[in-house]
Amino acid sequence: MENRNWTVLIIGGASGTGKSTVAYEIAKYYGISVLEFDDIQRTVKTVIKKTNLAKDMYIAIHDLEGDNWIDLGVDWNVNWLKSVSKEMFEFLKEIVERHVDENVPVIIEGDFIIPELVKTLLNSKVKSLFVLEGDKEQIINNYMSREGGDRQTFRADISVSYNNWIQKTCEELMMDSLESRPWNNALDRANKILKEI
Repeated sequence: MENRNWTVLIIGGASGTGKSTVAYEIAKYYGISVLEFDDIQRTVKTVIKKTNLAKDMYIAIHDLEGDNWIDLGVDWNVNWLKSVSKEMFEFLKEIVERHVDENVPVIIEGDFIIPELVKTLLNSKVKSLFVLEGDKEQIINNYMSREGGDRQTFRADISVSYNNWIQKTCEELMMDSLESRPWNNALDRANKILKEI
């Protein structure tokens, strides 16, 4: 096992791209925990809904109800993902700062993590990787493998569009990304990138 050159590793990417798989492989390799940021988002949403607490401050988090997301289209859903990520940023920042201050290593992964905000957190103790997968069929297969059920083609369309935006943004900001495949060497490729940043 190699030495880590980070305390916090933030892993972002669209749903179904394989970021959880990559995160848990890295975590197992280094013997550390993974915090699934999407769970934090769900918790915040539940508290806001139950209490109406700060509902005006977290409009996007509170915005998506029922199945109407399918009727709203791909672009609306991608913009919603970005908006929720912005509303969740202070929570992410606080978690990162606590882990750095207490020197408790962790990997934070999730859909609601966007490059331009993560860039503001990066330093010698905080690194990031965005996991990329732009093949719709692969994303559909990933969903079916993970969740079973029917082919989720519209959800995969959203993921492909969000993935493409993340990839473009990472390139513009000169931030690191990782193609999810081939799976058999994703850990080695991730560690190589992390050693270089």
